[in-house]
Amino acid sequence: MGVLQGFEDRLEGAVEGFFSRVFRSGLQPVELARGVQRYAADNQHVTADGVVIPNVYRISLSPRDHERLETFGESLPRELGQVVAQTATERGWKLRGPVKVRVESNDVVRVGRFQLAGRIEVVEPDAEAKHSRLTGGSHAARRPPSPSPEPTPPTAVPPAAPPAAAPLPVDERSELDRTQVVSGPPPATLQLQVRSGEQAGSTVPLAGDRVSVGRLSTSTLTLPDSTVSREHAALVRRGDTWWVVDLGSTNGTRVNGVQAAEQPVDVGDRIEFGDAVVELVEA
Repeated sequence: MGVLQGFEDRLEGAVEGFFSRVFRSGLQPVELARGVQRYAADNQHVTADGVVIPNVYRISLSPRDHERLETFGESLPRELGQVVAQTATERGWKLRGPVKVRVESNDVVRVGRFQLAGRIEVVEPDAEAKHSRLTGGSHAARRPPSPSPEPTPPTAVPPAAPPAAAPLPVDERSELDRTQVVSGPPPATLQLQVRSGEQAGSTVPLAGDRVSVGRLSTSTLTLPDSTVSREHAALVRRGDTWWVVDLGSTNGTRVNGVQAAEQPVDVGDRIEFGDAVVELVEA
């Protein structure tokens, strides 16, 4: 599944009546997804340790399009952030910090169009904590001791109680307008190692959100075994857990010898795709 297809599928699941209310006409969410992908590709910065892309994005819409897309609430900017993070992983680009996306209304933008601006925002460690590491100790411990307080006369009036804290300001922006912060996908620390057949010993990292397995050469892990279906199964990341999902294969999928249509897997689990055996191992 491609990054954009996954984006559409997640939005479809987030809002009931997705196609009937949003996709018939007007600016489409997938156009915004393509826009952030293009912006990232057009604004690459080549550094000593790789290609860095913007991680902060502001998208301006016409009031009419903004009102229509408000149906998605915070899901839209959050999923656009996922598009950036997943595209970066897929293409080997680097992010200097979490992806931040804000969608806002702007009267100067025409209906059906959008404006996009982005920048690289580097996350720096807390200045005081950084100073502590550089000096080799606690910053607070190096402050001069405070002078001893003078004794309070017996007739002193007790200090007045501090005023009650003012209530925090209410964020009156719509959920669509609020900046959504998306961390990049976790690094690939797990991999599939083939345990049988002519490819025994070869490995494929578990990266992104989906790893396909089958006889097709386009599969992430291609297994040239007659008992393996063309599109046999997939490993799908859900949160911090990987699941193996059988895709209607002819000979089935088993985890540790037990038939599995859809099951979470972890390090040490042996997965059989037909007669082909792979093991989930640490990278």
